[in-house]
Amino acid sequence: MKRNSARTRRAYIVEALLEYMVSLLVTGAFLAAILKQVGVSDALTGVVSSFISFACVAQLFSSMIVRKGSSVKRRMLILALVNELMFSTLYIIPFVPLGQSVKTALFVVMILGAYLILNLTTPVKYKWLMSFVGANERGRFTANKEIVSLIGGMLFTLAMGRLVDYCKEIGREQTGFILCGVTMVAVSLLHMVSILLCDDEPENAPRPQADNQLKAAFSMITGNKALRKLLLIDVLWKTAIYMSTPYYGTYLIGELGFSLTFVSALGIVYGVVRALASPQCGRIADRRGWSSLLTLCLIVAAAGFLVNAFTRPESRMLYVVYYVFYAVSMAGINSGLTNITYDYIDEGYFAQAMGARNAVSGIVGFLASLLGGVIVSRIQAAGNTLFGLNVYAQQVNSAVTFALLIALLAYTHFVIAKMPRLSDEKSAS
Repeated sequence: MKRNSARTRRAYIVEALLEYMVSLLVTGAFLAAILKQVGVSDALTGVVSSFISFACVAQLFSSMIVRKGSSVKRRMLILALVNELMFSTLYIIPFVPLGQSVKTALFVVMILGAYLILNLTTPVKYKWLMSFVGANERGRFTANKEIVSLIGGMLFTLAMGRLVDYCKEIGREQTGFILCGVTMVAVSLLHMVSILLCDDEPENAPRPQADNQLKAAFSMITGNKALRKLLLIDVLWKTAIYMSTPYYGTYLIGELGFSLTFVSALGIVYGVVRALASPQCGRIADRRGWSSLLTLCLIVAAAGFLVNAFTRPESRMLYVVYYVFYAVSMAGINSGLTNITYDYIDEGYFAQAMGARNAVSGIVGFLASLLGGVIVSRIQAAGNTLFGLNVYAQQVNSAVTFALLIALLAYTHFVIAKMPRLSDEKSAS
């Protein structure tokens, strides 16, 4: 059967948008709001938020879900359905007549399971659907796909945030969360349709052995000096970010008192700023290299977290300043952390190198969130005081993140930037 590449590419763009819309309802302020309904502490909320990092480990085992002769499309459809049904139950759990401990345990199992399945399918789905895009079109196609997701996601979160806030204003907060759950089910069903509209990968397409990714990842870590140096970037970055950001959702809604509508509007600001900054970051990377871009963006990120270390209820609008700085920095950091691999690792080993980096950084991020949770619990238990000073836990965590980013900045500038790039070695030879 002839593959309809054009239709599949269009369906892939819609699929990415719908998957993004689902994810928005189970992260950030929305996740914090649900967990507040369950009665979960801020510390545990942060740990739950970090499951998205821990679940990256599942990417090492993605080859297990496909075999030669099997239908990739069918596997992706089934696993996506299970994954999104688990996400949808999160909006039901707070209102089930069960004890708080049972509801909390059920919530943890569902969200962790959903994220593990999502990460398990991500590499396979990416390989499958990107096979319909020509090599010389991938940059433009990926940009268009991300712009559609960004715009659609911004409008979606604004609408859903306003819905929850309105229901809260009229004294029917529970109804608002139930409507979010119903919306998620509807979006999930549309997501299934978008997958169905994609053509399947040919049954005779090359498929990896079940243990290839795992073995290759560990072999890369032990045998490649450049990769080990890049891993330290991931370790420092994930430690810095997950020390603080998982706890911002509860801080925004609780201590700072922002509405979900305002938080959703902040998401629009983030998207616009990041979209405007991305082309500039690309030009810097082309002219000066990815390590230089990372250095510059880390300076901006560190400045943002320093601002957030002084953000309190009486100065809560400083959070907007932080968010703008963070948006600018992430325009370059996300692409920089990925593409810097091409500077120092042979392209033929790119997949294995990224698998190793994602797995290690995922575990590190999760452990960092546990440490951040300890700080949050201790300071909140002391009545928001530390060494006799009135301070909020998120301020302390932001200060720790700032210090770690300074360390990462120094390492990137003085170690990574001094490493010989593969392109330089090829030019010399």
